[in-house]
Amino acid sequence: MYKIRLKASAFAMSYLSNEERVRELARQIAPFRGDKPAPFISAGGLKVAAVRTTVRRYRGLRDYVEDQNEPVARAAAAGCQLVAFPELGAMSAISLLPGFSALYADLTRLWVSGSQSDRAEAFAELCATVQGFVGEVFLNTFSQLARSHRIIIAAGGLYQIENGRLTNRQYLFSDTGEVAAVQDKLYPERWERSMGVSAGEELTPGDTRVGRVALLTASCLPNYEPFFVASAAGCSVAVAGASPFGPSSDLARYRAQESGLCLLSPGLRSRGDFGLEYHYPARIAAPRAATRSRDGSAAAPEDRPLLTARVDLERAASQFDLYSADRNPAFFRALIAGGEGVPPKEGGAG
Repeated sequence: MYKIRLKASAFAMSYLSNEERVRELARQIAPFRGDKPAPFISAGGLKVAAVRTTVRRYRGLRDYVEDQNEPVARAAAAGCQLVAFPELGAMSAISLLPGFSALYADLTRLWVSGSQSDRAEAFAELCATVQGFVGEVFLNTFSQLARSHRIIIAAGGLYQIENGRLTNRQYLFSDTGEVAAVQDKLYPERWERSMGVSAGEELTPGDTRVGRVALLTASCLPNYEPFFVASAAGCSVAVAGASPFGPSSDLARYRAQESGLCLLSPGLRSRGDFGLEYHYPARIAAPRAATRSRDGSAAAPEDRPLLTARVDLERAASQFDLYSADRNPAFFRALIAGGEGVPPKEGGAG
């Protein structure tokens, strides 16, 4: 019954949603401001935002677009040049499927009674069936919002199947609404691997007006290499936020310090609309010399829908402290002990 209901729902959705309808709705909700000047861009005055998204079911397409627009509009009004959403944010658009409640009940029963292979097969079929309309809604919504608000958006993404490979894919949109980067998750979670999700093969940063941006995930934080590669590739900003599998962590401050990156960690909250409840706040980290507190926290974790911060990456680069940033025993002993690491030699307010 589940497979039949899934295909019927997806077929019905193909008549309810199309590219032009989504874009027109986004234009109504967030009209393009051609007279609005683009925010001033400089590494010495970079202003960024991290969203704490609430995962929920949507009543309709307008409800979805309005929900995505609200934090983007607030970030743009605050003068931010870039705003970041958590990974897999697009997947909640599945709730737009006609008859979703019955479909979700079918899938829940299958999940409880089925074998591991049954679950993996059902998950792959779900992703393959819905990726067309979910991708259409997600991509056109964020493309139009980025263009309307003239802001760069690290929008998260969805599970996608391409050339027989299932990946967790994230998207970066330029302030003109174009896709600036596509990144497959480099370190899938254990549950994702059990469902057949493949790891991304390489880091693919995007070029934007604020510099190069890398789309990473919280699962990257225990590993030095992705941040080293991002820095070596010329990135100034990276995203590594919460997911349904767990929060970001204080490791973000250390990765920012050792790599010289501004590190955005979007948050995530769920009240059980999809069976799970969790609350992972957003945070923004940067090299210590680039933050007012000089502890690497440009915006400490808070229970707010949107965090903003201004960081001075020019100051951080000019006062880069090789001893506290390099991979040396003293630094990592402090990290493991939960301390602040070796303090920077010189610095100032960002």
